[in-house]
Amino acid sequence: MVDKKHLDYFKELLEGRADISFQGYLATHEDSLRSQFSAARFARIKFKNVDEIEKILNEEKIPYSINNEAVKYEKYLSTFHPDSLNEKGRLKEGFKETLFNGLFTKFKDSGNAAAADLYKYIGFKEGKKSKISIEKMEDIEYFAEIETRFGNKDFGLFMLRALSSIETQFSAADDIVLRAKEAVKNLDV
Repeated sequence: MVDKKHLDYFKELLEGRADISFQGYLATHEDSLRSQFSAARFARIKFKNVDEIEKILNEEKIPYSINNEAVKYEKYLSTFHPDSLNEKGRLKEGFKETLFNGLFTKFKDSGNAAAADLYKYIGFKEGKKSKISIEKMEDIEYFAEIETRFGNKDFGLFMLRALSSIETQFSAADDIVLRAKEAVKNLDV
């Protein structure tokens, strides 16, 4: 039997009434949750929290009404390392602004003109054969896709569009550019 306090929290989380995200709750209640569930279920709770929490509430026959925005935000937060989250499991103040040499701040300040900063960050120079950092491109691509789904959609689309506009490099960068083009096409539909 699952503790009532956990079930109450799970319901509040899905309904958008929780004052702490799941990552923050887990940090405080990990031992208790681990002791109440099998190792496999605990792993699913830890890594696929929203989906598993829904299953638990259904199994316990606890009615709930999903707040889609709260669930979307919770999935977004679950993609971040715990070091980037505060005690309530929310992004630390100013964290996003530090990513990719401050690209988010530059985008907020200058819009699409911040593409030049993105290109500089990955090592791309227009009109020249560039020594692009594939690892940095992949990081941006991954973050952009999460950002468009769960975070600031405009910022995510900006990053994907900037990546998709890079000319052919005849390297692994081309695969990332093509995936970004496909993602933009699917999001613009």
